[in-house]
Amino acid sequence: MEIREVDGRVQEEKGGVLVAQRKRTNHGGWVESERGCQWCEKIQPLVTFSQREGKDCDGGKACRECEQRRQYERHCRVTAHREMWQHPDREERRQKTWARRVALQQAYKEHAREQEQWHQHQPDRSCQQCRQILPASAFDVASSTNGLLLYTRCRTCHEEMLENRQLPCCLCQRKTSRRNFLSQIRGYALSGNGAALSLCCQACEADFLTLSDVQQSLSIRSCCQNTFPDGQVIYAEVDPETQEIRYIGRTGKPKRRHAQHLSDRSSREGQWGPKRTVWYTRRNWMQALAEKALTPSMKILHAVETAPLVLEWEQRFIFHGLQQGWNLLNWETMDTELVTHARASYIDFFTIPFEVLVQQRFFSPYGLIAFLHRWYQPEGSLGE
Repeated sequence: MEIREVDGRVQEEKGGVLVAQRKRTNHGGWVESERGCQWCEKIQPLVTFSQREGKDCDGGKACRECEQRRQYERHCRVTAHREMWQHPDREERRQKTWARRVALQQAYKEHAREQEQWHQHQPDRSCQQCRQILPASAFDVASSTNGLLLYTRCRTCHEEMLENRQLPCCLCQRKTSRRNFLSQIRGYALSGNGAALSLCCQACEADFLTLSDVQQSLSIRSCCQNTFPDGQVIYAEVDPETQEIRYIGRTGKPKRRHAQHLSDRSSREGQWGPKRTVWYTRRNWMQALAEKALTPSMKILHAVETAPLVLEWEQRFIFHGLQQGWNLLNWETMDTELVTHARASYIDFFTIPFEVLVQQRFFSPYGLIAFLHRWYQPEGSLGE
């Protein structure tokens, strides 16, 4: 606040704006005669200012004209807001939303009741792990396309199995569930394309970032070797009737993966995206072949030398298939923008550098594949 005396009057300025002016009385004191409104910034006589204090009044800081205008604007806002909430369409939408919630809750209760009744009528069975004959109530229930199924392990053995599957943190070495591991680091995602790296737990993130680059690379390499063991390949499921490639995937155990595909069948059509677009999936194709007493064959397309790069090579083969117009059943075929982009491209997806594919928007610059390119160091590449 800057105070100065001009022509026998004391002027108070704030930020170069006159906010008050005082004059000397006959008794030698000073009395405020004019004041600057903080809204219109006009110097007006003191009598034009309201002395009320409250939510809509600034206790003499705003002139009456500005105060009345602000109250009128607030009245208009409140009225418009009230009319919006009382609009018939909004009330109808609210009623529909409430009806959907009630119907969904009733469906959940009905499903739980049916599941409980089904559970009670199941015979005793043997646990796959402890080999004990136990009642069906000792086993959890899972829903599948073929109906309800009992777990092969009892609850105690199943919890023990899940605990054994927990991975240790690379720093504190404490086993924890995957959801407690980092989901991203240095701006890069640690999951995507059906894979996830369990690098370190969330509590050890700060300690991990304080490690040297060599120590971090060693930890990342060890984690990648656990997630992507040697022997990774890119395979294709081939139609027995047309001999065309219908599905492209990755695996470290081709025989087991092929057997999983043969048993993973469904007659229910899939749905893709927020619009729930109907999607003819690989499971539907397997079901159609089984009804014809046919089975697809597996073809190894590429053996990946650097195992963690299997994610990138899988996408390269899918992009190539989209470019060549293959009748694939991978989810990428449902992304119309990606399909159009791949078909309009004339690049060789097998030889072009990864950085160019990032520039061409085929790969995310901060996805899991980009993280592996940036931070994964194969054995022998570090000066150990």
